[in-house]
Amino acid sequence: MSRTRRGLGLAAVLAVAAGGVWAVVPSASAADAPRITAVTGVAEGATLSGTARIEAQTSGQVDRVEFALAGPSAVRWTERQTPYHFMGNTGATVTGWNAAEAKEGAYTLAVRAVGQAGAAERTVKFTVRHTATEPDDDQPTPPAPNPPAPSPSASAPAPGSNAANPSVSNGVATFTASRTIDKFTVPNSWSQIVIDAGVTLKGNFVIPENRTAALTIAGKNAETSVVTGNGPHTKDFTQAGVSTEASIKLTLRNYTSLNPRFYHMHAKKSQLLVSGMRYIDDRDEYHNNSDGFSGGANSVIENTFIDTWDDSVKLYNGDLTIRNTTILHNGNGAPIQMAWGDYGHGTATIDGLTVISNSTKHYNQGVFSWAGGTKADSRTIKIVGNGLTRKVNPGMKEGPLYVFKDGVKNKTTRIEGGVCSVLRSTAANTVQGTNTSGNQVVVTGCR
Repeated sequence: MSRTRRGLGLAAVLAVAAGGVWAVVPSASAADAPRITAVTGVAEGATLSGTARIEAQTSGQVDRVEFALAGPSAVRWTERQTPYHFMGNTGATVTGWNAAEAKEGAYTLAVRAVGQAGAAERTVKFTVRHTATEPDDDQPTPPAPNPPAPSPSASAPAPGSNAANPSVSNGVATFTASRTIDKFTVPNSWSQIVIDAGVTLKGNFVIPENRTAALTIAGKNAETSVVTGNGPHTKDFTQAGVSTEASIKLTLRNYTSLNPRFYHMHAKKSQLLVSGMRYIDDRDEYHNNSDGFSGGANSVIENTFIDTWDDSVKLYNGDLTIRNTTILHNGNGAPIQMAWGDYGHGTATIDGLTVISNSTKHYNQGVFSWAGGTKADSRTIKIVGNGLTRKVNPGMKEGPLYVFKDGVKNKTTRIEGGVCSVLRSTAANTVQGTNTSGNQVVVTGCR
């Protein structure tokens, strides 16, 4: 199969991703119920042309605030700590949403506060218009400033350096122009890496194993802030798009990881918050290991799109939550991979996952797959509400739901909740490879 932008255009992808199920826990207490008391920074019916610093003000017990912007440019963003700013903040510095970089037109911003006792939502409608300032004919036109020259070195600038790209202030390093970073070792003094809109970094980030402080890597535009591989495929974890052996809290959000030399991200000991990401591989199929998500215990992946040529999410290193995420099920790799041997553990909670079959030929893996091992083991998938949605791209064949690869024995896939007719194991949706035995799918609590 020739690999064009196989299947969904971006607008369709965002529409599918927006279709995830938001589960609402029944109210336990009126006093605990989350409430949105105000949305500041944008007024109903306003016209925006610059940066809007939008904040959701809340009361009650709030676990997170989800922002979903619909319109000519679609954005999803989740905040877990106050203040709840759309597009986040670093201390007193608020990133804001830059309307000047968005397409003109009508927008609706849905703001949703979620807690253990329920959820509350408000919407704000506004318009984006780009205004041009007429030149003053009586004043000379100043010459355009020269852009900063890319640094010839891939090493990080020393603390306090005046290097323009990246610029570093109070631990926040901002890449302002495209450049080659090669294998870039992140200084321990950096707390955040920001990738400007329209900036492509060619290389990868390596986080030292001795790091103990949390780190955030964030783009200003999920489509145009890009980290891409700078060479051919290699089986080398230090060449993953983001790689670390450190046990830290690591936040990755709002940028595109494109064609990494190995995994998109490898951080099996870190607690990961992956939000608003785009993991994409558009190279020839089957000829690379571009696995998507490999994080540690209690990780979260949300509002994310994965279209890659190997396993999308690995359930190896502890419990994780998948929320409002879309995965293209390509011919190679599993959307959810349990293990390639006798190792690993964890439960995946699925709260709004759309899996789209995207191969005309065959599938090496199922939506939920065991690829290796013979010792007795199990993984649990908890479905919240409808939780899991399956679709098939036009002209493609539907992939299997469950696969136990050749030689796999004594493995159990446990499904809790969801819709019975979708999740029940049948001869049509379950593949047992050659020389397999003792494998089973157990579905409980479905409806």
